[in-house]
Amino acid sequence: MKKIAILFLIAVILFANAMPLNAKSYRHMMPFEIRAMQTHLYHTSDMNEVFKATINTLQDNGFTIVNVEDELGYIDAKKEFKEKMTDKKRVVKDSFLVIVCLAATAVTYGAFAPYVGFPLKSIQNEIAPKTMIIDVNANIEPFGKDTRVRITMVEKVLENADGYSRLKSSPRKVIRIYNPLVYQEFFNQLDKSIFYERI
Repeated sequence: MKKIAILFLIAVILFANAMPLNAKSYRHMMPFEIRAMQTHLYHTSDMNEVFKATINTLQDNGFTIVNVEDELGYIDAKKEFKEKMTDKKRVVKDSFLVIVCLAATAVTYGAFAPYVGFPLKSIQNEIAPKTMIIDVNANIEPFGKDTRVRITMVEKVLENADGYSRLKSSPRKVIRIYNPLVYQEFFNQLDKSIFYERI
């Protein structure tokens, strides 16, 4: 019986190490490349018009305006939503702990039974949708006869606390968004918003 249990545990460990990671690879970018991607120039000296259009574009995309500094041309906004993001390694590790606790419970005639609940809650927590927050900072400033807009975006994945998905705690991941298509789409929408402001 012990040999079967040992072989089963070895199989679980080998399976855990064979699981692929969901690692995203980002191209290394130079600081001036990042700034160029995040910045757009508008051929208008009316900074107030661009400022209002930026707020409207953020709100159209589901962002909540957190802070606005008119004189500095600064806007802080965030969007919160739920998304599935399961770490397979954590699920396998916690499944292994459940098996160990069940085996210990069987050997000790139920002494380890209360400990089975902890890894089960951890698995439930890992499978549950995570709270995602996207923070956006916008800086609008005059640039000669034009107006320059720079947008930075950061995505945060919040860790669910205490095994319950309704509780949020510190971020598990903080990812700076360097996808040029995201910024291009935002500036395209901002172009349309500035056009509508003039009508």
